[in-house]
Amino acid sequence: MPIVSVKQLSLGAKLAEDVHTPLGGLLFPKGTVIEEKEREFLLAFQIIDVSIDEEREEKPSVKARTGKRDEQQDSTAPSAARNVEKTDIIRIYDKAVEKFRSLMLNVQAGADVPVLEVRQTITPLLEKVKERPDIAITMRKVTNAEQYLYEHAIAVGLISFTLAKWLNLPENEWMQVALAGTLVDIGKTKIDPRILWKPGKLTAEEFEEMKRHTIYGYQLIKQAKGVNEGVALAALQHHEREDGSGYPLGLVGKKLHLYSKIVAVADVYHAMCSNRLHQEAISPYLVVEQLITDSFGKLDPTIVHTFVSGITRFSVGTVVELSDGRIGKIVYADRNNPTRPMVETNDGVVNLQEARHLFIRQVM
Repeated sequence: MPIVSVKQLSLGAKLAEDVHTPLGGLLFPKGTVIEEKEREFLLAFQIIDVSIDEEREEKPSVKARTGKRDEQQDSTAPSAARNVEKTDIIRIYDKAVEKFRSLMLNVQAGADVPVLEVRQTITPLLEKVKERPDIAITMRKVTNAEQYLYEHAIAVGLISFTLAKWLNLPENEWMQVALAGTLVDIGKTKIDPRILWKPGKLTAEEFEEMKRHTIYGYQLIKQAKGVNEGVALAALQHHEREDGSGYPLGLVGKKLHLYSKIVAVADVYHAMCSNRLHQEAISPYLVVEQLITDSFGKLDPTIVHTFVSGITRFSVGTVVELSDGRIGKIVYADRNNPTRPMVETNDGVVNLQEARHLFIRQVM
């Protein structure tokens, strides 16, 4: 792969390696196609040279010979391929959610937890996540409160699986962690539907019954075959907190199973990003800020910071809406301030570390 001076870089060149700022933050990921704006940012961050994909470098000369029509075809093909992939992933996701809903209703009717069927349901999505870890983080957040229980289970399973990889757990545990995330709320099948789906605020007595879903889940999974002890403990402990302020037993961090700590982070992230019966969704970036705050006493700090570091790698290039309504693209994310990136809008680049009155309202 050739190393090319940024000043001599041809437009349309494709990065063969990630480009980082002098402070270590990710400026552009591998595969970014360099156009005029990208080159300006490279120069602004005093990047001297970059590694370029040789195959991509040959294309400008081909375009020069064949004319504008080929250039248009080259620019639309990647977008079309991405749209096809996205459609395929959504189709697999929707199928998994509907299948899991059916399995949950069977458990609610008295059937045992069908571990094998759950495993078969999530495996196609996990295969996609292995190739594209960002899928687990950017998968659509729930907009239909009635679907929350089922979509949340699938999403928490995917995020937990991704976290297991990022934490360098042995590969033979990744599926168990994914099952822990997917089955984390299985105990809600034993909650009275009048409480589970109550649109108004729960009474103190109803809330105490709702909290028992952790115990019900542990009892259900404990009897199932094909899962280890950590999966059952994740159901029991995912609402426990490092400082002992959680439920149902008020355990402190050192007494919590690792799976439960992983699932807790995944559970909080996806829940806060989703519309639920008693709470509207908030921006993923505000959720990340809350996770960082909760890493001081509530959630395991190593897992939180691994998660934040991981999702920061995918943020460059993401289209977002700012709190003032402007739409822009993230062009730089500092790993030390992942929720306050630089966003390029039609009015110029907004540095959210300086513009503290603004925040990212939503990912488009």
